[in-house]
Amino acid sequence: MSQQCLFSAPFDFLPSETLAAYRAQMPTAFREIWKADELGDVSAVTVWAPNPGQNFVIDDGILDQMPALKIISTASTGKNHIDEDACARRGIDVYCLLDHRETLESISASPEFTFLLMLNTLRRLDVCMNEVTEGRWRDNEELMRGREMHGKQIGLVGMGRIGRRLKRWCETFDAHVTYYDPYVDNIDGKLGTLDALFSSVDMVCVCCYLTPETTNMIGTALLDQMKPNACLINTSRGEVIVEDDLIKFIKNRPDVEVALDVLAGEVTGTHLSSELITLHNSGRIVLTPHIAGASTESQSKAALGALHSLKRAIGDAS
Repeated sequence: MSQQCLFSAPFDFLPSETLAAYRAQMPTAFREIWKADELGDVSAVTVWAPNPGQNFVIDDGILDQMPALKIISTASTGKNHIDEDACARRGIDVYCLLDHRETLESISASPEFTFLLMLNTLRRLDVCMNEVTEGRWRDNEELMRGREMHGKQIGLVGMGRIGRRLKRWCETFDAHVTYYDPYVDNIDGKLGTLDALFSSVDMVCVCCYLTPETTNMIGTALLDQMKPNACLINTSRGEVIVEDDLIKFIKNRPDVEVALDVLAGEVTGTHLSSELITLHNSGRIVLTPHIAGASTESQSKAALGALHSLKRAIGDAS
């Protein structure tokens, strides 16, 4: 059976060599798709590299439109935009960047952006720039006065690709790093429980994968243990933290600085009604639009990683 690929992620910035690599493997339609009603006629598509940032889940309703589909390869580590059970029932193989570790380990955009949020949370660069935009210089120096990373206790939830880089970078800034990850034992600084981490550090950074185990892993019981004047960063997935608990915590703990790159409900398009956006607009927290992994280099590498999985899957099936 001849293959027909749909690449529906952003692609205008991709190197011509990347586009050519897809087309050399199989006929490929490049279309940037964000909403389900933008799919059009996809009945002949056999392999799909979807947009990880789309605001719909690839579920039975979507798959009904794609009777020829056999392989999905997403250029992301997360797969919460894909109903894997629905795919399994139809014999559709699903791949992500975790299936091509060489590509994944070469991508640095997400840890770099996470580190940027960590530094901004301490130094409030966003506030300082806004002061100049509003025509002020050092009129509100107390508002802009930040804190150093030097000497801080940093707690990482997850010691994977992102956590390992953050640990190295934070230690270069003379911070003390501990982490919680039940699947990692060969790196110094491990804590046995999340309670021990949340109660002991000056900054909690959530950088784990979203899995059934980590979904709603962080709620009131852990948040309430955070130290006075602590910081909370999340560049993982919004669903790792119980959002209602987080909103209540933010309102009750004005001493805690919060920076988020993710919200719950992004894949269903319900995130824009989150009260966390209101808290951001009021200046209480910092919120960015799930942009940590969006760099020219990282998305180009990820597109090739998705192609690698597609090529391997097609070869295995032939």
